[in-house]
Amino acid sequence: MQEYFPELEQLLDDCEVTSNKECIKKTSIKSSRSIISSLQQNDGYFEYSININEAKESILSRYTGLSLHQFVILVCLCILQLNNYCVMSILTPFFPKEAEMKGMTLDMSGLTFSMFAVVVVITSPFMGFLVSLVNPKNIIVGALFLSGLCNIGFGFFANIQSLDYFTLACFTTRIFEGIAASANSVAIFTILASVFPDRIGGIMGIVEVFVGLGLSVGPAIGGLLYNLGGFSMPFWVIGTITIAFIPVTMIALPVIPYQNVNKMENKGGIFEIIKIPSIILILCSNLITAIGWCYLSPIFEPHLRKEFDASPSTVGLLLSLLSIAYAISSPIWGKIVDLVGTETTWKLIVVGLFGSSIGIVLLGPTPYLNIPNQIWMKAVALIVFGLSSALALLPTFKSMLDYAIADGFRDNESTSGIISGLWTSVYSLGEIIGPIGGAALDENFGFSICSTVVAGLHLLMILKAYYQCFQPIFVFDWDSVMTEGGK
Repeated sequence: MQEYFPELEQLLDDCEVTSNKECIKKTSIKSSRSIISSLQQNDGYFEYSININEAKESILSRYTGLSLHQFVILVCLCILQLNNYCVMSILTPFFPKEAEMKGMTLDMSGLTFSMFAVVVVITSPFMGFLVSLVNPKNIIVGALFLSGLCNIGFGFFANIQSLDYFTLACFTTRIFEGIAASANSVAIFTILASVFPDRIGGIMGIVEVFVGLGLSVGPAIGGLLYNLGGFSMPFWVIGTITIAFIPVTMIALPVIPYQNVNKMENKGGIFEIIKIPSIILILCSNLITAIGWCYLSPIFEPHLRKEFDASPSTVGLLLSLLSIAYAISSPIWGKIVDLVGTETTWKLIVVGLFGSSIGIVLLGPTPYLNIPNQIWMKAVALIVFGLSSALALLPTFKSMLDYAIADGFRDNESTSGIISGLWTSVYSLGEIIGPIGGAALDENFGFSICSTVVAGLHLLMILKAYYQCFQPIFVFDWDSVMTEGGK
């Protein structure tokens, strides 16, 4: 048996026999359960039995630091985020073209994209309160069912000939999709903070990999399915998959005990949290990052189509580069966030904002800088933007929790729910401003000027962070970083 579990011998050596029938383990095991399920002494010899499942769990814990139960929860949360962002992004490569064929203007197309986020902004704070009353698992199940039905219904809108009815149907469906997305996101973040309280940065980095994957796979698969089966096919496929995942969610996700969820003895609610200056600054940073991500939604496909005669598949492939860069870098940034202190994370956020502005300048490209306006430069710009925006966004949730707890809020699911609701709401506000503002600027001034304005917003946010924090934010003291990481 020890041939397969070499750590068993060391565990036995770490036990001190205090009597003929008693053995006390002196070492702690990271796994929630020991690989030794029974340890007995008989005539000077130890007889022990090994629970194979617990042994496997210990090996999993050795390499991941997670118990088997935590690992299953993490996988489920990752798949949920993948689905969330596939639902949000799947229509990006083809909807502007289809809407234009129906007679919809570019502004109305942008508003259709933004309607999703409008609802998330309005409902997320309420969802943050709701998770203190209803188990997050049940909220996710309901959200998946609603999202699946909405997507299946969206697929039938291709048969609507009237522009007014088509617009009304799209707006109504996006409203209900937004409600589902809001509930899903807030519940996911609440479970994440509850199950992984000491590793939020690293775990969120892993989850964000699947956010990036959803944003890349969504447009790519959307464009492919559109080419294969027309307008309806992408919606029917994603809707069916969403509903089919409900049983898995019901089995895999934990039931957070009611007495933990309903702890409302905080010093205050959402209005007290938004009075904390550092949290306001983080929310502003989230807003700018979201604008940068989402201003492309209604204008990137028309821009590439007019400039380079690009197909929906090409547009989807280019957008996938942005998301892939975000996904690849997220675990790395997440690990760094867990190593450094809260104040140091501000330096990471600022560097991320600066890199994002560089990527957007290249994407435009900004006039008078002699940057080539070529497809390959668009690809480079999207990669730079993806890497940098992950660094700007990833530390924010953990930092908001830390600032709230330091200001007197309890470290419980109620606080996590409030922070989740705020974080999701403000990010979604950027998802509203981005498409509407992007469409308006593009229609009046062109894609290059539009991108330059968005890059300028990132630079203004850097200046705001500098003057509010009163510290040299561009200088890293790696000795202090490693010291903080070792605490």
